[in-house]
Amino acid sequence: MEAATTGCDCDWSLDLRWTGPSGSGTLRIDDGGRPLRTSAATGRPVYGYALEQGRWAR
Repeated sequence: MEAATTGCDCDWSLDLRWTGPSGSGTLRIDDGGRPLRTSAATGRPVYGYALEQGRWAR
C-alpha cells in the first residue's frame, strides 16, 4: 500500500473488509489507534518508515 498527495495534509485510515472460508470481518489499518498521515512533499522534508529501525525516519 502506498499513499501520496500533491496538495494537502491528510489524516486517514483504511478499513479492509475480508471474507474467507472461516468467516468475514473488517480490519482497520492505522497507526496504533491513530490515523495515518500523508503530506504533500513539495518543498518539505520527506519521511518514510525505516523497517530496519522500526520507526519513521527522514
